[in-house]
Amino acid sequence: MEPIIVEKDKTELRKLGEGCTCQILFDSVNGANNFSIGTVIIEPNQRTGEHTRDVEELIFALKGETYVITEEKEYRLKEGDSILIPKGIKHYYANKSNETIEQIYLFAPQGPEKPLRDLEIVK
Repeated sequence: MEPIIVEKDKTELRKLGEGCTCQILFDSVNGANNFSIGTVIIEPNQRTGEHTRDVEELIFALKGETYVITEEKEYRLKEGDSILIPKGIKHYYANKSNETIEQIYLFAPQGPEKPLRDLEIVK
C-alpha cells in the first residue's frame, strides 16, 4: 500500500448544523483502518449540537479558541491546545468569538464519522 494524500481544498464540506461544517479527511472509505480524522469549522457565535460518542474523541484547536462544554464543566482551548474526551461524555463545541474557528477531530476506533457521510454537502 502507498501513502495517501488528501487535499483539504478538494474534500467535501458537509453541513453539521447552523454555522457549523465538517470535512472527513481520513476514514475507512479512503484508507484509514483504525481511526478517522477530519475538521470542524464553526462560524462566530455558533455551536455544534450536543452529542455523546461510544469512542474516544480528540479535539485539536487549529484556528481560534474552541470551547468544549460538558454537563459538568466548560473547557477553553486556545489555538494549538487539544483535549481528549472519553467515550460516553455528553458534550458540544462552541465558538464564543467574532471569528471563524477550526478544529481537528480524531475518533479511535472508527465509527462516529459514518453518519457524517450522510450530511448535506455544501461544497
